[in-house]
Amino acid sequence: MIYIVIFVVVAISVIQKAFKAELRGRYGERAVRKKLAVLPKEKYIVFNDIMVKTERGTSQIDHVVVSQYGIFVIETKNYNGMILGGENSDEWTQNIYGKKYRFRNPLKQNYGHVKALESVLALPKEYFIPIVVFMQRANLKVKTAQRVTTLKWLINAIYEHKELVLTQEEVDEIVKKINNLNITGSRREHVSDIQSNVRAANEKIKSGICPKCGGALRLRRGKYGDFYGCSNYPKCKFTKKEK
Repeated sequence: MIYIVIFVVVAISVIQKAFKAELRGRYGERAVRKKLAVLPKEKYIVFNDIMVKTERGTSQIDHVVVSQYGIFVIETKNYNGMILGGENSDEWTQNIYGKKYRFRNPLKQNYGHVKALESVLALPKEYFIPIVVFMQRANLKVKTAQRVTTLKWLINAIYEHKELVLTQEEVDEIVKKINNLNITGSRREHVSDIQSNVRAANEKIKSGICPKCGGALRLRRGKYGDFYGCSNYPKCKFTKKEK
């Protein structure tokens, strides 16, 4: 009987954490949606929470902004506190009130979204502008050439791009394609795809195999502690912190 009680308590705790994480994510997406609404509608067409199907499965994207200045692909992260991470790290760290939490590198997450849109829209990568946005209370201490910003500076990050790369006719065609490709009824399938991919990657890591290129993982010593790196470095820059 005691084991059943323990199982129920643990199950409830897991469900509560997942529910809180989902609510936090939704709040962040709503905040970004509200911020993007100030963009001039005649120049910027905003898509929120879209999902597209590719050969590898489904890809859920928080926000896409289509304009003649490029296609902005925006990943939202509702994390506060100090955010630490590198461009090629597998995980980043949130340090809040002295407690540290790891989460997946959002640059890599958004890279997958960009590649999905490249595929379904049949457009070159030069047209896409990835942006990762954190909430305003986040203190960003990240080392990356890619654009990582807070909600306060999101619009400025978009306005930085002033060179025309698409014609208005091309913009209209892209908007039409996204409207046609957006899936509205396959959210469970998307979650299942993500879980399946995560399990497969974890199994490879446990076996000492790089989930990115298939190379061998080697234990190395770095400035911030031990980590596993791919033997195919620098061609493959996958890393995983040693627990």
